[in-house]
Amino acid sequence: MGIFDALGVGYSGLSTSQTGIQTTSHNISNINTPGYSRQRVEQKASYPLDTASGELGTGVKAQEIVRLHDEFVYGRLKSANASLSFSEFSESTLKEISDGLTDLENKGIANDLNDFFSSWSKLAQYPQDEASKLEVINGMDRLAKDLNTTRTKLTKIQDRMNSELSDSVEKINDLAKNIVDLNKQINKIENVPHQHANDLRDRRDRLELDLAKIVNISVYKGDAIINGKVMQTDAGNGYNINIAGHNIVDGVTFHPLELAPADQSTPYQSVYYTDHNQVKTDITDKLRGGKIGAILDLRGNGYDTAAQKPLNSKIQSYIDKFDAFAKTMIQKSNSLYGSVGQDHIQTDAIEGVKSDTKLAQLPDLNSGSFDVVVYNNIGDIVARRAVTLDENTTLQSITDAINANQDDNGDNDATNDLDDLFSASLSADGDVLHIDPKNGAGEYRIAIEDNGTNFAGWSGVNKLFEGSNAKDIHVKPEILHNPSQLAASKAGVDGSADLATEMVDLQYEKLGFETADGSKTRQTLSEYYRYTATTIAQDANSASVAKDSAELLTKTVTEQMQATSGVDMDEELMNLMKYQTAYQASAKIITTVDQMINTLLGMKQ
Repeated sequence: MGIFDALGVGYSGLSTSQTGIQTTSHNISNINTPGYSRQRVEQKASYPLDTASGELGTGVKAQEIVRLHDEFVYGRLKSANASLSFSEFSESTLKEISDGLTDLENKGIANDLNDFFSSWSKLAQYPQDEASKLEVINGMDRLAKDLNTTRTKLTKIQDRMNSELSDSVEKINDLAKNIVDLNKQINKIENVPHQHANDLRDRRDRLELDLAKIVNISVYKGDAIINGKVMQTDAGNGYNINIAGHNIVDGVTFHPLELAPADQSTPYQSVYYTDHNQVKTDITDKLRGGKIGAILDLRGNGYDTAAQKPLNSKIQSYIDKFDAFAKTMIQKSNSLYGSVGQDHIQTDAIEGVKSDTKLAQLPDLNSGSFDVVVYNNIGDIVARRAVTLDENTTLQSITDAINANQDDNGDNDATNDLDDLFSASLSADGDVLHIDPKNGAGEYRIAIEDNGTNFAGWSGVNKLFEGSNAKDIHVKPEILHNPSQLAASKAGVDGSADLATEMVDLQYEKLGFETADGSKTRQTLSEYYRYTATTIAQDANSASVAKDSAELLTKTVTEQMQATSGVDMDEELMNLMKYQTAYQASAKIITTVDQMINTLLGMKQ
């Protein structure tokens, strides 16, 4: 080994120290850069020279510059961020819904319900008072409109989820496309041995994290040995991103997700994956986690075209509960109001029901009986006939029972029974029941008093409310615009308030509620509303607790990640001093060798 070789040793130390200083400076400059992983120079002794005295070192070289990154911890960070994004979106949306149900300043459905029964109680005390009747009608109108408004708000939020889904899928495609572009740059750089695209990998990891916030992803980057241990790292050229079992990124190939309705009758969009053979697969019900997971949990991940509503939807479950509340409110109120005498009876046209349809098989009807009651013009009951509703009952059998020649009063008088005064018939389609007075029968009024079958409320014999759910419930227009038509008594007799009293007692009665999924319960109207509002509030609270837990987990994992990848200013300053000292020492070597060379040259002279 000659003297000039010693000069090379000094230069190698100088060059390597300069690389270390530059890398350390890069770390310090990026101390506040989000997602930056600190970098380190991996030094290696150069190959020695064989001499008579033994192997003689030839210096040092900076073999590669690596970033300090733990892919296992980073995977946990992506998972934690997915959970946090899911819970944050769920919490904000559910809080919006829950806050809309808060009864403040004498407003809200709970207050409307109290006013409804209070106004009937007042009418029971003053049955002929027009102001009391108007108060009842205004209370019914407020209750109906607040139910309409609440359901409309829920539907709008549900529809908004569809727009949120569209925006999220678009963001996924943008992120995936950018990742593919980065993969091309990374591959180009890392095709050279010992070259690492550290900053580009940081940018790609940042995009992965953004992607994980939108939906659960699985990322494969290959296996490598780090510090003597086989662990999952970002080394290697193998790379793909998998969503719901499908690779949207295969190295430098990108498969975009698409949005489209499942069919023409479906208003909500589904998410589709298209493979390299252009085969589309609906992956909506397989998407989990992140913002999209929360969106689908709230909106629903499918659509029932027959029922025209989303499937597996938290918001839809709330809508169903309000619909069940409104339906029971409508039918039970109308069932009681069906006991008010009127000139004739005409039921609604009942969809799917014909003259021979077995009524006991239909929802909302119960086995039992109801009474057909006839009042005279002074309010006395002239006739009462019980009609049984069992497994064989049809509209035709009800018609026959009303028309049957029988002595309702047991007085052997053939002129004062139900069939003597009224006649029942069915429409041509067999879906409407008519009960009309017979010619020359005189002034009589007819009513139906229900004994638990719900026939009067189900068929619309006489109505306070019209509609079938929270969307379309409204006060019967004839009553709304003419309060004097509101009855306080069944027989229409001045001073009587038996109907109003029964309406007041309705607030204490355990009623049946059934949601669209078949869930049933028996509660009072107030209890069921509180149950519905409490369910929503509890869901919002659970989402808030989940968000707090996810925030704590994300903070913990972020700290773990920073312990490996974060820039520590004190450590970097120490490294800077270390490299500076090494640089000065290497420069001293070169100066010394230079002096030696000058000495040799001087000897020659």
